Amino acid sequence: MRRNALILAAATLLAGGTLGAAGEEVTLKGEVVEVSCYSKQGVAKGTGAAHVQCAIDCAKQGKPLGLLTDGDGLFKFVGDYTENNSAKLIPFIGKQVEVKGTRDRFTDYTIAIRPTQIRLSK
Repeated sequence: MRRNALILAAATLLAGGTLGAAGEEVTLKGEVVEVSCYSKQGVAKGTGAAHVQCAIDCAKQGKPLGLLTDGDGLFKFVGDYTENNSAKLIPFIGKQVEVKGTRDRFTDYTIAIRPTQIRLSK
């Protein structure tokens, strides 16, 4: 058990180092997804147009949204864009977007982004 905890801690530190420090300005591209559905159902069933309505319903219940990127993984959204059950993010669910903001940490210490700007990708 202890060895597994050490391995997990080391992996977390390495991931933090390769993904950048909190507060770093970044621009990320990816799909806006509802985090719990994506985590449970994976890419095939938890993303894309077929899952949009479910993701909207979950977001309206206060479940967190995230940005699923090709290279860096899943970034949970934090900050002003998540107020009122992510009302500012809901129109972007299931769409490819470009997000400018700062790296942050979610309440569970997973990686997050605090958006300052979000727009549809071309």
